Parts: sequence; C-alpha cells; structure tokens
Amino acid sequence: MKSRDKTLTPVLIIPGFMSSDLTVQSSSLQPSWKDQRLWLNITALGFSSIQSGGKLRRNEEIRSTRMLNAEKKGKAAEVSYDSAMEEMHVQYLKAVESKNQWVEHMRLSDDMISEKKGVVVRALPGTAGVDYLSEGALTESMSYVFGPVLKLLRRVGYQDGVNLEAAPYDWRIPPSALETRDKYFTQTMQTIERLYHFNKNTPVVILCHSMGCKTAHYLFNFVVHNKGVKDGLQWLAKYISCYVPVGAPHIGAPASVRCIMDGDKMGLEAFLSDFEGLLLGRSLGSAPWLFPVETSETINASSIASSSPAPLKNQSETIPQTSQKASMPTSFLRQESSLHVTIPPQRLPLGTFLNDRDVYPTKVRLAIRLGKSLQTRTNYFTITQKEPFIDFDNETWIIPCPVDIEKTVHEYPSIQICLEKPGAGLPKRREKGICDFDILWPIRCALCIVKWFLCCPCALIARVCRFMFSGAMKGVDAGASVLGSCVPIVDSELIRLNGALLGKNSASTDTEEGRDRKLNIVVTLKERESDNELFFRQLLFWRHPPSEKIRLNVKWEPQSNSSTDPVPLWQKSIKFHACDTKQLLNMEGMGRALRLLKETYETDPVGPLTLSSWHPPPVKRIISVYGINQPTEVAAVYRRNPCKHIPSSNRKSDSSELQPTFVLDCDAVLNKQASATHSINRGIILETSKSPQTVIAADGKTVTQLKSGDGTVPYWSLQHCRMWRGQGLAKCDVTVHEIDRAEHRAILNDDRFHQILLDLLGCS
Repeated sequence: MKSRDKTLTPVLIIPGFMSSDLTVQSSSLQPSWKDQRLWLNITALGFSSIQSGGKLRRNEEIRSTRMLNAEKKGKAAEVSYDSAMEEMHVQYLKAVESKNQWVEHMRLSDDMISEKKGVVVRALPGTAGVDYLSEGALTESMSYVFGPVLKLLRRVGYQDGVNLEAAPYDWRIPPSALETRDKYFTQTMQTIERLYHFNKNTPVVILCHSMGCKTAHYLFNFVVHNKGVKDGLQWLAKYISCYVPVGAPHIGAPASVRCIMDGDKMGLEAFLSDFEGLLLGRSLGSAPWLFPVETSETINASSIASSSPAPLKNQSETIPQTSQKASMPTSFLRQESSLHVTIPPQRLPLGTFLNDRDVYPTKVRLAIRLGKSLQTRTNYFTITQKEPFIDFDNETWIIPCPVDIEKTVHEYPSIQICLEKPGAGLPKRREKGICDFDILWPIRCALCIVKWFLCCPCALIARVCRFMFSGAMKGVDAGASVLGSCVPIVDSELIRLNGALLGKNSASTDTEEGRDRKLNIVVTLKERESDNELFFRQLLFWRHPPSEKIRLNVKWEPQSNSSTDPVPLWQKSIKFHACDTKQLLNMEGMGRALRLLKETYETDPVGPLTLSSWHPPPVKRIISVYGINQPTEVAAVYRRNPCKHIPSSNRKSDSSELQPTFVLDCDAVLNKQASATHSINRGIILETSKSPQTVIAADGKTVTQLKSGDGTVPYWSLQHCRMWRGQGLAKCDVTVHEIDRAEHRAILNDDRFHQILLDLLGCS
C-alpha cells in the first residue's frame, strides 16, 4: 500500500449514462421536491409500492374486482364501505400522480435539449453524485456506480476533494448543451487544474465509464478547440496523466438505437409502462451520442480528414489504414408493404340510426374489418341526443401487408365498416303507444282494448315478465360493457378490394420507392335490424332502413428500397433487409431526433460523432479496460406495428403521437450460419463468445478471434481504441486490458479491475 505521506496521483471520475444522480433544484409542478433526488430515489418520491406486487397495487386489484362484480349485478351502490381499503385507494391515486410527475420531471421537451417549463434538474456535484444511485443498506448493492471504486481508493489513502474528485453531469442532454447550459467542460477543466495544483503539480488520471468515456474524449478535443492546437496540446500534456476508459462505447452501441425506437424504461420495468418508457426514451437528447458507426461508415483516412473541424483540420497526422466497423448492420427490417385506410375530414350524423331507440347510447366507435383476419377500431366517441354526430379529421390506420400487391389483396380481399356500442345487445326500438299518431294508430288502439279489457290478468302477467326480462338484459348489457364487450348497431356492405386496387378504378402514383395504389370509396352505412324488424319494415312501409354515407381513402404503399447487405435471418416466405439508423428514424417519423442530429450533433465543432468518437484523442497515454465474452446486443430486427392507429387531429394525445411504426420482430430467426456464432432473443441479435472478431494486434495487423462484448457495448466498439496506437496529434500510447466474463456495470465492482487500477496509480 502506498505511503500516506507520499503524493498520490489525483483521480477525476467521469460517470456514464444514467450514472450521475440528478436532483430537483426547482419545480413549479412539485415545489416540495426541491433539493430531492430525482434520479434515482423512488422510495422518497412515493411510488415504490405501486410496482407489480406492491401492497397498494394488490389493494387496487382487490378493490377493482369487488366494484366490477357489483356493477355486473347492478348493485354498485350497495358495495360495503371498507375504510382501510378506501384509504389505501387514495394513497394509490397519489402514488400514481407522483409517478406521472416523476416522468414529467425526467423527460425533456420536444427539442430533446431543454427541460419542461418550470422544471430545473441538475446533477448532484462531487463524488456523492456518482457513488450509488439509491442510498441504503439494501439498495446500494443493486444501484452502485463508482461506489466500490471510491471505497477502494479511500482505503488506500485518497480523500474526497483533495486528490479524488468526480464530474457528474446531466446525462440526458447532448454534450454541446452541457457546455452552453451548465459550463460543464469549462468547470471540469478548472477542477483538473485545481487537483493538479493541490497535489504538488501532479497530473490527473481521468477515470471514465461507459458514456463518460465519450464525455472525456469530447473534453480533450474541447480543450484543443478552445485553446488552439498548440496551447491545447500543451495543457493536456501538463494536466492529464492518462486517460482510462472503462467499458467505452468508442464507436457507439446498437442498444441506443433500440432504446429510442422501442423506449427505455431505464431498469424500472416494475414501475413504468411501455408508453412511459417510450416517452422517456424518445425525449433524451443524449441518445444519438451513442448511435453506432454504421457499416457504410468505414473509418479510414479520407473520412477522418474530411470530418476534422477547425482548428484541427489540415493538421498532419498518420492515419491508421485498418478499417474498423460493426460486424453486421445494426438494424434489419422485415420486407413489408403497407395498407393505409383513412377517413378524410367529414361529419357522420348518427341521429338517423339512434333517435328512435329505447335507450340512447352514450358512446359509440367505428370498427373497420379487413378481410377475415383483421378488425381495428377507433377510440370511443361520446355522443348526446343534442349532438348526435362524429367528426373525423384524417383518422388513419396503417396495416402491414405482404410485399406484393397481389398477395396483399389475397390476404385482405374486402373491407367493411360498422358502428359499435358498448354492451351485449342491440338497443331496442322505442315502442309506440296510443299517443303516437301514425298509420297504425287505429290498430294499436284496438289491440290495447282487447288486451286490457278482455284479458286483463294475462296482460298483467305479460307486463311483469317483460319488465323482469328487460331488467335482466340491462344487467347483462351493463356487465358486458364493463368487461369491454361491444355490439355492432350499424354496418356497411362488403366492399371488394382485390378488384378495386388491381383494376382501373385505382389511381397509381410513381414514387422513389415504387408504385402506390390509391382508391377513394364511398361506403353506405345501414342500420342493423333484427329479422322481425326487417320483415315488418319492408312489409308495411316498403322502404329501406335508414342509411348514411361515409368516405374512405385506401392506399397501398410498396416497401422502401432494400439494401444489398447480407442478412443473417431466415423465415419461411418472409424476407428481411438491412437498414441504417437515419433511414430507420426517418421511416419511424422521428423528425425531432433527425433534426437534433443535423442541427446539434453534426454542426458541433468538437465533433461528438466524429472527432470525439473514433478519431484518436489528443492525449498521450491511454489505458483501456473492458469486459468480454458476455452476450451483447449487436443488432435488432423490426417489423411494422400490426396496426398503427393515428387518431383524428382534434383527438390526438401524447399516447397517440408516440405509437411506434416499427416494433421488434419477435418471430425473427437466425439462419443456420449466423446461429452458429450469434443468438437472437425476441428480435434482438446478440454476439456471443463464439462470434468471430477482427482483433487489431499491437503491430497493427489483424487476427480473427472468437469473442464478444461486455453485455452492453459490442466488442468492435470496445476494442476500437487499439487503432489509436501511435496515431493522432499526441501519438497515442495505448494499453488494453480485457477482463473475461466481466459485465458492463459489474466491472466497477470486479477485483480484477480494482487491481489494474491500483497498479496504474502505484498503490499496489
């Protein structure tokens, strides 16, 4: 152990993604949360017991079951009052509201940079912000970040604020926003200078983990960019002893693309819904920072020279000739066309169908049936007798289909529309009495006299039986409504699509992707009647049942252009193609993320995706440590959402706007060749310890070895630092330590890594 009176090499820790504690500095949404931890302190924020299996959740399930049973019996008012249960119900509602507020504090605004109005969240400064995400004897072992490393260093003589410091940051925002909003990189430079001077002019070790490695890489280039090449390199040579990236995603990690496509619950699956995970994942402006270098973006001399921004551009460097890239495309799409069914802006009157009914429905919805296998519906519309209509404004459904239009119309040969109400039976038509004057009034009067004066007992018995039957049917209808059942009250004729889309009636549009087919349809909705109603209506009045017309637009859209990259997937009669990240985001309709990439990341002079990613950092000594041979995500397979529903513009909400166009293809299967080296789990392709890797040796030559990444970052991204040997402005001296079976986060609590760190610091 190093002597206490000898100067220890100062250490600055930079944590990774989700590894800095975040606190609420101010909030207009929840003023009482001021100075409380936001990330991660679930217990203090009050929704720990609403998780699956929590006491409040269990109480809510029991309470809901009792209320549902009472509603089925039509005795909701007779439910016995349980004060303890109702008190827990109130607590549950408060906890759910607390969780909703937590999500609102964590997510960013539409620009993916700024916070919600009235909310100020910042990283907890110092080593306290990087040790454990949740304090407590039970939670520390599960939420540690640099806690084990801090304990190790303190044990050998390090002191917080003297020779041991940390630089937490808001990991939700892009690096340029960290500087403009928080002056993070400027303040980190000042921290490094203070550590240097406080420890007898001893250069500082920069110890980073995960995305913190990219943050440090950005910091080094930030210094050179702001001070100029000469002064910047002198500053780095003076103040930086070495750069220690641990589990570094140097050229990205494919999991970042999936998190923004499919949502990121941040390890809180027990608390957050799929929608909340999507809401969080698609608001984080830091996600593009971790996007992987695509197969098409091979790192070579010309690409580095063209991407080097001022003042580093035109500096003479020896660029490595070895190409480094992902072992396979990071995204695959099932080849599918799509059928778009749209209800254009119009008003559908309902009074024609409902005004003469005994019970007026309060809610209705439109259902569209395609072929025999697919039926999709709108959300329920609330209607009244004063406003018996539905307003539509481009309500759209997007349905995945086979690649060819012939196969599409074979699978969906027809379309039919119906109007549904909640419940189990058709609303009965209101019976006309002797006060309703029409052509049948004399007959009704005669029947009434016969019924009540000639057979009064029979009439009374019939009335009682009818009343009892009606009450029973209302109970059944109410119970069915509670359980989500519905019944069609209006439907249309069956319209054949196979001849319409393939025939002359369809309009064709040439696009870059292929040839669209469009069809405009006018559908007649007719009232659904019982057999008796239909017989008497046609017999006595000789007229058709009431009807209304509704317009539909149907468009078949072919698949987008597919790439020629080899695909490691196999599925009978289904094909797949590779897709790069920008194409995938564009097809998903994620304009905000694409705009952030173009306007923030690609215009940043420090180059978070280029110069501060795969380009050698301007520091001399690099000691890289990472785990290997863990199953690690390298790609994901997507297919179209089975039915994406886009509501009318006047009824859109966050949940409707965040409906994914593409979802993970859980049915995808690897082909025989790929399955020998990789595995697949619910659409996620994993490299394994049997995956061949092109490893860069010390002499610059490459050899093929069987390895995989650390469970989060693929091997090809972890080992990229090998390319930096003798390269860059500082002619990097790179040492690599690979730790077998060390997981991405668990490596921080691994004795083998601790020994490497102590040897590096001279504290063995």
